[in-house]
Formats: sequence, C-alpha cells, structure tokens
Amino acid sequence: MFDELENTLKQILEEVKDQKELLQVVLSSLTTSRQVAAFLGVSQRTIELWVKKGIFQDGEHYYRNGKRLVFIPDAIIEFKKRPKERTRQKEKPKDTKIESINPTAKRIVAGIKKDSNG
Repeated sequence: MFDELENTLKQILEEVKDQKELLQVVLSSLTTSRQVAAFLGVSQRTIELWVKKGIFQDGEHYYRNGKRLVFIPDAIIEFKKRPKERTRQKEKPKDTKIESINPTAKRIVAGIKKDSNG
C-alpha cells in the first residue's frame, strides 16, 4: 500500500514539475499586446483600448520600454482570473480646474497665485 502511495506521489511531483516548466514558457510569452490578446481571447485593438481607458494600468499591467509596451505576465494572468476587471475603468486622478483651462490663462492664474503668496 505504501509503495503504491509513494509511486502516486512521485507521479504527482513529476507532473507539478512539468506544469512549472510550462508556466515559465507561458510567462515568457505574455509580454506583447499580440500575445496578451491571444491569451485573453480578445483582439489587439481591445488591448489598445484597455490601455487607453485605464483598464490596464501603467506600472501594474505593463510598462513602457521606449514607445513599446511590455506587459507584466503575472498581472495579465491575475487579470484573466478576474473577468469583472475587464469592464471596470479605473479613474485617472482629476486635475485641478487650472489644468483644464487655456494655457495662457493658466500662466496668468499661476502668476496671480505666486504674487498673492509672496
């Protein structure tokens, strides 16, 4: 009986080892938008939209290498486990009203603030 359990345990450990190797292959191939799109079952355009809408966050799901986006495999796998995140748009911090006004008016307001503080 113990021999049978020992053999079963050896088989399980061997399968776990194989799964770890397979996972390393998957992780190393989840860095481009094309690979992420295929993994998530969506189009590359969807990935671009998710980046633009803030569903994928810079520094959390990807980082920039020059102009190129490099996706973070662990974050993409976690994202796939939580389908509700696909529809949730993270809010970007709102700028103050000064940031949304005309650049010339912004400089004038900044000058007024500077004069009143000093």
